[in-house]
Amino acid sequence: MQQPTLQAAFRKVKITPEETAPLQGYDPSVHIASPEKDILDDLYARVLVVDDGETRQVIVSMDCCLTNEEPFEAVYMEAGKWVNRRLHQTFPAGTRARWADAAGVEEASVSVHATHTHSAPEHFGEKYTIRIDEAILDAISGLQPVRIRAASGAFDVSVNRRPQLQHNDSLEIDRTWQVVVFETYDGRALGAIVNGAVHPTLLMNPFNRVSSEFVGLAMSEFEREKGEGFVSLFIQGFSADAGPIHHYRTEKYDTYPWVKELGHKLYESITQLTENLQFLAEAPLKSTEKIIGLPTKDGYIKPSVDVRLHGVRIGDLLLCSVSAEVFNGYIGYIKAHSPAACTMFAGIANGCCGYLPTPEAFGDGLEGYEMIVTPYKVEACELFIQSAIELVESLA
Repeated sequence: MQQPTLQAAFRKVKITPEETAPLQGYDPSVHIASPEKDILDDLYARVLVVDDGETRQVIVSMDCCLTNEEPFEAVYMEAGKWVNRRLHQTFPAGTRARWADAAGVEEASVSVHATHTHSAPEHFGEKYTIRIDEAILDAISGLQPVRIRAASGAFDVSVNRRPQLQHNDSLEIDRTWQVVVFETYDGRALGAIVNGAVHPTLLMNPFNRVSSEFVGLAMSEFEREKGEGFVSLFIQGFSADAGPIHHYRTEKYDTYPWVKELGHKLYESITQLTENLQFLAEAPLKSTEKIIGLPTKDGYIKPSVDVRLHGVRIGDLLLCSVSAEVFNGYIGYIKAHSPAACTMFAGIANGCCGYLPTPEAFGDGLEGYEMIVTPYKVEACELFIQSAIELVESLA
């Protein structure tokens, strides 16, 4: 048997708000949750640390909407008028760097992901982020040799949501979901990464309630089924134009029962997928990061916006992350260039800098919310594609 070299550990901490909290998903000035009456289910931060004796990588997945450490100015033209919506920082400035310090690594070795639930606080202060520091340190102390297995399949959970932010079968998206399980060499499952693209925006009527949404509920059910100590990170995919199936945003009833129903359906799909897990190579372990300035529309507050691209490779698993809210169609441009057997894509990671439509969306004339609020112009598309391809190829 191959001598084990890759080590890993998972941890999970509760970050449910303990004080009155404006919620990020829609309008934080209007939708404010009270911890006494508006908590539907708990929010968590989940941590994976991997180490091969020379290199260490950290992946953090949080039940939150965004991952920015500084405000983002979402300036756009609507009905002939300029609108300025400021997206406040999700974490205090320097949070990712502090998590890197806790792990004893460079900041580029830490990847931070939002599940993108629209029913979580606008801001998580140090009271909550320090819990992730402690989880990282505890994970490092619990590292143990692992092997990894993966499976992928199409889930009937998401659908294209353009141009009206509602179910639209006439436009396609990639419905591929992937599960990677980390287990000890005697076959005990320690944790997993689940990756797919869908907006967790089912919860309505009212909006001022806290929930990990159906993606978070699916992770919690998967963890309960696997037993104590098992932790499953959800990594939100390129989901800018991917919404939950059959959701039209015209519902007038409390949709939380539907949230729980779809969460259970997602959990069942994940467990079925795990019946087909195949072993992946466990080396190499490395990461890379680059920042590109993408050109913006005429009239935007600055000529370009810096977008962070991050890649981490764990053996034959490659995770390509982007700080923008990326249209699903970009998967088709990038995936074929990946050197790994299992490639995951993540948006709204390590920052937040607006919607990034595909060239097709710029040209199809459908417009819609995402096209109105994007800060970018069509020339940004090719630059992003080439940069993302270079990123994944550099991890060969």
